[in-house]
Amino acid sequence: MTSEQELRYAAFVEAVTLAVLVCFAMPLKRLADLPAATAILGPIHGAMFLFFVWIVIRSWAEGLINGLGVGRLLVGAMIPFGGFINERWLRRQLPQEVG
Repeated sequence: MTSEQELRYAAFVEAVTLAVLVCFAMPLKRLADLPAATAILGPIHGAMFLFFVWIVIRSWAEGLINGLGVGRLLVGAMIPFGGFINERWLRRQLPQEVG
């Protein structure tokens, strides 16, 4: 797997875990009184977010993205569904693998 693919996949996985946390786990906790939902999904999302930040920093160090791209990716990762927009942006920005 290339660095470009890793960055796109990490953005997508981080976006999915945030969406599941916000759209399912938090309502289950509040509306159905199931705090286990956030107790399980919260740490999973936290780990995925830290992994995403690590991949973003590594991609910046490799010259794959610039400082503005780093800022965009990190801000987008903190907004529900922003990670999906980040992944689409990365698909357009990063060189595509041929073959």
